[in-house]
Amino acid sequence: MPDSLKIDDAAFTIRIDPARRMLDIDLRGLWDPAIVLRFRDALATTLGRLPTLGCPLGQQVTLFDMTQFAVQPRDVLPLLEQIAANPNVTSRRIAIIANSTLLKMQAKRLAPNIALFEARESALAWLAEDGPMGR
Repeated sequence: MPDSLKIDDAAFTIRIDPARRMLDIDLRGLWDPAIVLRFRDALATTLGRLPTLGCPLGQQVTLFDMTQFAVQPRDVLPLLEQIAANPNVTSRRIAIIANSTLLKMQAKRLAPNIALFEARESALAWLAEDGPMGR
């Protein structure tokens, strides 16, 4: 990985913001099972970097920008659900930016303990708070 703080793929980008102890993830397009597996592996690699940057696993916050993400097909949903349910990828707070009602419903079904937003600024403000998850 050329930049240990960023992984770029045609379907996603994962960045670490060490100052905010944040994963900043952009999801794009319509996925198939192979893309989900690439994402899972890239996420695991990125999470493995957090402790070396002074952020214990699970203490990070995560921002998903899904404004360019499609409503996903049925064969992809169980794979995404497995990732979301994995305790090794949990974050202290998870915010999702989405502008599609169907995508918001799909995201909430996959990961019920998230907060949904329509703007990056409000999602970042919420992630910076210390309160409990859920919005």
